Amino acid sequence: MHRGTREATSVTEAFEKERPGAQEQDAARNTEYPIYVIVGAGPVGVRCAQKLLEHSTDTQVVLIGEEDEPPYNRVRLSQYLSSDASQEDLANPVQQKKNSRLAEFRNRRIVRIDRKRKVVYDEAGTPQPYSKLILATGSRPLIPDIPGVNLPNVIPFRSFRDARRLTELRTRSKSILVVGAGALGLEAAAALKTQSNQVTLLARAGLLGGKLSSSSENYLKSALLAMQVELKCDVHLTRLTGTSLLEKAELSNGESLAVDAVVLCTGITPEVTLAKDCGLETSRGVQVNQYMETSDPDIYAIGECAEYDHRIYQLVRPGFEQAEICSRHICTSGDTSTTPGYAGSRTDIELKIAHIPCALLGQTAPDACGQTTLYRYENRFKGLCRELQVREGKLVGATIVGPWEERLRIGKSIVDGESISRSALQKFQQHGNLWQDQATLGIKQQPDSYLVCQCNSVTKGEICKSIANGKRTLHDLEAETGAGSVCGSCRPFVAELLDVPAPNLVMRHARGILVVSLLSLLLIALAALVPAPEVSRSVQVSWFLKNMWYDNFWKQVSGYSLLTLCLLTASLSLRKRLKNRDLGHLDHWRYVHSIIGCLALMVLMIHTGFRLGENLNLALMLVFLAATSTGSLVGVFMARNHHWTDMKLREHRKWWSRIHYALLWALPVLLFYHIFAVYYF
Repeated sequence: MHRGTREATSVTEAFEKERPGAQEQDAARNTEYPIYVIVGAGPVGVRCAQKLLEHSTDTQVVLIGEEDEPPYNRVRLSQYLSSDASQEDLANPVQQKKNSRLAEFRNRRIVRIDRKRKVVYDEAGTPQPYSKLILATGSRPLIPDIPGVNLPNVIPFRSFRDARRLTELRTRSKSILVVGAGALGLEAAAALKTQSNQVTLLARAGLLGGKLSSSSENYLKSALLAMQVELKCDVHLTRLTGTSLLEKAELSNGESLAVDAVVLCTGITPEVTLAKDCGLETSRGVQVNQYMETSDPDIYAIGECAEYDHRIYQLVRPGFEQAEICSRHICTSGDTSTTPGYAGSRTDIELKIAHIPCALLGQTAPDACGQTTLYRYENRFKGLCRELQVREGKLVGATIVGPWEERLRIGKSIVDGESISRSALQKFQQHGNLWQDQATLGIKQQPDSYLVCQCNSVTKGEICKSIANGKRTLHDLEAETGAGSVCGSCRPFVAELLDVPAPNLVMRHARGILVVSLLSLLLIALAALVPAPEVSRSVQVSWFLKNMWYDNFWKQVSGYSLLTLCLLTASLSLRKRLKNRDLGHLDHWRYVHSIIGCLALMVLMIHTGFRLGENLNLALMLVFLAATSTGSLVGVFMARNHHWTDMKLREHRKWWSRIHYALLWALPVLLFYHIFAVYYF
């Protein structure tokens, strides 16, 4: 596939038409402008193409991808697997102006580089000349060398094609084994878990490869177990067995697991085949200098295939930083005075495990010299574990398990080397916040310098400026600023600045709960405002109503029916406290709760005949109507919460919920006295 403007067509005709034997070596020199070719259309390759277009005005940029799909955001594949992101959400196109000279090819595998002629060739032998070549070939999955690894349903998790296969397995497999407990393995295990399957996570060296302390690891383990993901720690996979299909997985401790699918998240191997074959210097990766140049000054390497200072970075953010430096160095013709050299990157890890936020920022382990001090806050009831590493009064690292309002500011403080007072650290150990007064500030109250998107270093001020310039959708803001386009964790903050619904915040059965809640409010208004009807003189109607409202037997039937419905509504509270049991999604229970509440109001009208009563009965009636009124209002706010992003409206829901709970505590006492009075007198 080829996408580009008319200017791009003539420049890439060689790639479409020429064959080996033509004068390829003169193609790049005969063009009026340089040709920059990027091999690899992953997030880092796309970012490099974007930056080359930004930093130059007279260049041809050619982006060549091996996969058949258009460029996509590999970082969010686990969200696609868990159905929290669609294929459209993963789209990662090069954002270009209408007249920019960009040509994109997909389903083209480059197999050879001719450094002398400065031409690359695909599998069909089609040549593409270049002035500068950027290798962004990334990495391939590291497949363990064990028997049975080639059986059906043994799948690595690396590409969009893998994610599609795993999505199918997720629904039809009964027992899935995820091998590897790094960031990808943790995300995959959580994404694959459904109510109808069993997911086991195999952790050979602890969660996240031993990067967590024992305390923070225990909290993350508890969170995974609450999701019913089974953990097998300190063991590794030795063999997979089966005749024609996968049947069992054998572990190093002698245990054998019956499985019908295995997901391999066992690491990566930098893709350096092209570089090796053409004679570039390689070790684990393609060796590069501080400007991402390889041993050939006309060839650069960035991302997971590049090795700088004996280190390979397996995260997308370092790849973005390398793409920026590489593109500037190319577009300034190697002018080092205007291009800062690469000095390595931070390796922050942010996990997207369903509802469990987890982050490792900066230096999370004590240094060898013992110069760092660890400060920890734990809240077992809420599942929170927060650890801070402090050196000479400055914050240098943090490990966070569970939500934290100060998360973004913590990251910024580590980057800025902000000093932290001893009193603030003592407060943190007691209450879990460093800046307690500022912790309640929403994103709108933060200063313009506040860093909203860590992946792309986008501030609140940049986002607000784009909004003021007419970017009024999440998609437009992502395209303009890059905020939320990588891991997606900052999208709710961007949505709040935009005052639009954040994606994936819509409650299940939202429309049904809204309708039932509004119907309940209507019934409450009728019960409170409509006068009690007089019994008709018609014999039939009079007999029916008199039996329903005055006959002791039918009064007891309606009364105990009402009591039963009230007890059933209390089951929602019980469900909220049984978080470790798989009893269905909480939204399903909320829907049933609202329906039962509405039925209870109907039975109440039958039981009372629209009569409010007197004394104790009046008090019981008013408390019951008030409790159902506040509950119905909570239902309305919950059903429309994804539309009402204003913080004050969210506070209304919180207060109505508190009033609802308080009134519910009063109901059992009044009901007891009501029943006692009826039978006693």
